Amino acid sequence: MTTSEQHSLKSVLITGGSSGIGAACCEWLLARGYRVFSGMRSPKVDAVLQSRYGDHYQVLELDVTDADSIAAAVTTVHAITNGQLFALINNAGVACSGALETVPMPQVKSLIDVNVLGTFAVTQACLPMLRSSRGRVVIMGSISGILAAPGLSAYSASKFALEGMSDALRNEMKPFGVGVSILEPGKIETPIWNKALQQLERTQVDSGALYQPLEDFYRRYAVTEKATPMNALLTVLQKALESAHPKARYTVGNAARVRSLLMFLPAGLRDHLLQRAVPVTCKH
Repeated sequence: MTTSEQHSLKSVLITGGSSGIGAACCEWLLARGYRVFSGMRSPKVDAVLQSRYGDHYQVLELDVTDADSIAAAVTTVHAITNGQLFALINNAGVACSGALETVPMPQVKSLIDVNVLGTFAVTQACLPMLRSSRGRVVIMGSISGILAAPGLSAYSASKFALEGMSDALRNEMKPFGVGVSILEPGKIETPIWNKALQQLERTQVDSGALYQPLEDFYRRYAVTEKATPMNALLTVLQKALESAHPKARYTVGNAARVRSLLMFLPAGLRDHLLQRAVPVTCKH
């Protein structure tokens, strides 16, 4: 029996499946023989995937910040899978850059609603099905949940929260045979940071030129920073879903692994290196 045949009846729900990492994960999962429920706030069926995979690919309307939307999506998944959901991939997320002083609170609240509360709510709703199947929970974290760089206060706060959520949930689920892993990628080949910068330019609190070097740095980062190939993330996703004993966390990409090592340095030295790498303001 091939790997695809072995997984032909295993169902996976992924949030934020419309683009970027989510869309790539959907296609990869389908190619490996999983049944995929692709949750997205504004449903848009990929005609190519629908034609190729038929009933194994289903788009769901799923807004992770809306309790009724979550309940409706979970009810649909339960009915189709007979309550046997193998895996939940919490991928839905937004990015936000800017010094803490300049980021508007509505934007911060929206980010926390999606990245943290949305992940919590969808996971909570799916756990009965995941316990039944002794399945897997995969949370899309970030290296920014390990190392908080200047200019990423809101984003890092949300990703640090997911690290704590993942650690607690992993131990809560271990007696039930449910594996819980968090992925910690650096920059992946998606437009998420370009979107974040565009939104920042529309909404940021006016602070004059105080943090101009920091803002310029992230504009350059979005355009020039070398991204980790999507295949690197899909490789660790396979391990999180298919290893007999999945790891608690998977750091994705060489750049992210190097950054994670900074956490072993004394705080003063780590801050010094970050200040040199990420200019916050003009030197006076």
